[in-house]
Amino acid sequence: GRALATAYPAGMTFSIPDDLAPELYPLAWLVGTWRGYGILTYGQTVPEQAVAQEMTFDHDGGPYLRQTTTIWTLDATRSSDLDFDTPGLEGFARIAPARIWSTETAYWRPVGQEEPDGEGADADGPGAASADRPDGAGTDESSSGGARPRTAPRTRLELVSADPAGHVAVWEGWIRGPRAQIGTQAVGRTRTAVPLTQMNRMFGLVGGDLMWTQDMAAFGETEPKTYASGRLGRVQGPDAAGIAVPAGT
Repeated sequence: GRALATAYPAGMTFSIPDDLAPELYPLAWLVGTWRGYGILTYGQTVPEQAVAQEMTFDHDGGPYLRQTTTIWTLDATRSSDLDFDTPGLEGFARIAPARIWSTETAYWRPVGQEEPDGEGADADGPGAASADRPDGAGTDESSSGGARPRTAPRTRLELVSADPAGHVAVWEGWIRGPRAQIGTQAVGRTRTAVPLTQMNRMFGLVGGDLMWTQDMAAFGETEPKTYASGRLGRVQGPDAAGIAVPAGT
């Protein structure tokens, strides 16, 4: 592969596959398998709980990435307590996945570049979430709300996603350097699926870990509320193979 550091923080370099489509270079840092832990919570509907997580971003040479996401509940008797200061892979090693909570497959497609629309551009694009940043992922943003230096243009994104619980979604958003933000433009569901009308997600690379958050409007809520967050580390070598959880655990 080739090393790519343009438009990323000083010292951040990584290898991109030789067969990666040029359109995907702004997304190259996502490629690979990531594992870690996170939190699920949604008011009275989903009690706050720690979970195990895996995300894989791969490609087949075409101008898009495929993302597969799996979240597991934990076997509390074999899992240690964690906090978000624990690196993703270290945290994953200290917990024991039990049952699959959710899975999803999505396709990320870059559709061109644009200059941000002035200061605070993050808030006016599709997918603006209720939080300013995902657990520190917004490191290119001034905490005082001042002007942010203009660096590279943003790459516009279009996504489609599907899950086995009966939801399909169309997303729009952007990625710039080690940060991405997306939001749904349309959500469809089967007759028996849980009502779900909107989702917003933010992703950021912080200290080598992939941080992400999700807000959503579901279960009769009309405004997006915090649902999920995670901290995942990049898996190297043969350890990137899928996780096998024994049936009935």
